[in-house]
Amino acid sequence: MVDLDLRKLSAPIEELRPKLDAAYKRLDAQWGEIEACLKKLPIPCDVSYAYSEDPWQPEDCNCLEWKKWNGKKRICIVAYHINPQSSDYDETTTPYDEWSGEQRIEMLEHVPGLFDAVAKQTKEFIDRAKN
Repeated sequence: MVDLDLRKLSAPIEELRPKLDAAYKRLDAQWGEIEACLKKLPIPCDVSYAYSEDPWQPEDCNCLEWKKWNGKKRICIVAYHINPQSSDYDETTTPYDEWSGEQRIEMLEHVPGLFDAVAKQTKEFIDRAKN
C-alpha cells in the first residue's frame, strides 16, 4: 500500500484558498450586477440566447437564458437535446448558483448576446401584441 502524506500534498492547494475565494467573490459580484440589471429591465418574457449549436443536429443547442425557474427570474444555462427515441426535447436547466467556477467565467462572453436577445425578443413581443 502506498503511504500518502495528504497534508503535504494538499498544502500548496490550501495556500491558494484566499485567492480562490477572492476570485469567486469577483465573479459573483459581476454576475450579481448582470442579474440586477436584467431585473430592472422591462422584459415581458423568458429570453434565450443560443451560444452553441450542433451543425449535425441543429435542434440541439446550449443557451444562456433569463427565465423563471423555481419561482423567480434567474440566469440559467439550458441544454436542449432531441431525444432520438421519442423525438421530444430533453431539457436540462442549470441556474447560476449551481454553475462551476469555469462556467461562471465562460458564460461572461455570452452576456452581450443575451442582452441582444432581450432586445429582439422584447420587440417581437410588442409586435405580437399589436395584432
